Amino acid sequence: MQKSEQVSPYFLYDLERFRIFVELSDRHWEEESIKYNESDIETDERTCWDRYRYRSDLSAHFQEIFPQYQKQSYLLMLVSLFEDYLNQLCNSLHFENDFCCSLKEYNGSGIERAKRYLVKIAKISVPTEIKSWNQIIDARDIRNIVAHNAGYLDKESHKKQLKIVNKSPNLDAEEYARVHLNIKQAYLFEVIEAMENVANILWRSTK
Repeated sequence: MQKSEQVSPYFLYDLERFRIFVELSDRHWEEESIKYNESDIETDERTCWDRYRYRSDLSAHFQEIFPQYQKQSYLLMLVSLFEDYLNQLCNSLHFENDFCCSLKEYNGSGIERAKRYLVKIAKISVPTEIKSWNQIIDARDIRNIVAHNAGYLDKESHKKQLKIVNKSPNLDAEEYARVHLNIKQAYLFEVIEAMENVANILWRSTK
């Protein structure tokens, strides 16, 4: 098991790798879209078949649908990384200090449970009053739309999430037959930066 003072640096390293992954993947979709638009059955039949199965209706998919699938998947993974980070921090502190209870024995789940454990059991100051923490909580709530509703927003039951979308320039909700969540790459970088800020504060608290 990692020592408590090692947990935050490892997480920060993971976040930097994730940032690079997002950048490279976004570039991949741009290149793939160009390749698709330039494909010509008369001059490169093999590519048209092997890569696209002669599909001639994928332009919107490459421009909008596929990148959204990927960005929503990024958000799922990103929030999971943060939750796992907090859990690992709680577990390391429990191992080192032999607290009255472990995280698994503590009521609740997810980020909120870990936060309460750190504050009440480990006596660690969690920076819940700063903007970065609130950004992470907003990201978790948006993540839930992806995880439980496939990225669709309901105007009645998702009012909280719609407020988050409306206040962010890097989130969007488009209404067709249903309301679709759209995530911009810049939003993912905002969340990564917020997580870095919180992790650095917690790191200083555990040194």
